[in-house]
Amino acid sequence: MGGANNICSDKTGTLTMNKMTVTNVYIGVDKEVKVTEPTYKFSDYFQNAEHQELFKQAISCNTIGSADSASATEQAMLIMMKKLGVDVEVERKKHYLDPQIRFVFTSKRKRMTTVIKNVGKTDFNHDRRAHIKGAAEIVLDCCGHYLDENGAKQPITDGVKK
Repeated sequence: MGGANNICSDKTGTLTMNKMTVTNVYIGVDKEVKVTEPTYKFSDYFQNAEHQELFKQAISCNTIGSADSASATEQAMLIMMKKLGVDVEVERKKHYLDPQIRFVFTSKRKRMTTVIKNVGKTDFNHDRRAHIKGAAEIVLDCCGHYLDENGAKQPITDGVKK
């Protein structure tokens, strides 16, 4: 250790066990997830059906693998879906295009994007939606609006981004 400049410790197990857990969700307001609970209820985190549906789509369709075989980040999200009682494979079958349109995560792009179908009414009168996940600053640069805690579309401001 005589040549060490930095010593990192890991209290949560992220580094030592390659495990992550979703601890907060932002739905117009920041909500803390009750991580010690064996199951979750959508009503504890989402005030309306649109938030619930968007959340199910985003995680189910814009992840690769399963709660057992995905990357640590995606496993955390997929485990949350499992605790919410969502069958990810059913959601994927409902929404995936054939052929699937997906731009996988790369360190250069710092994001992953999946286009899905059967999303219901949209502002653009088509039945498609693109879900993006990745580095917060990259994803936020792709957004012009967000849904507030009541499900109303709001312009994204610098204050909201922070």
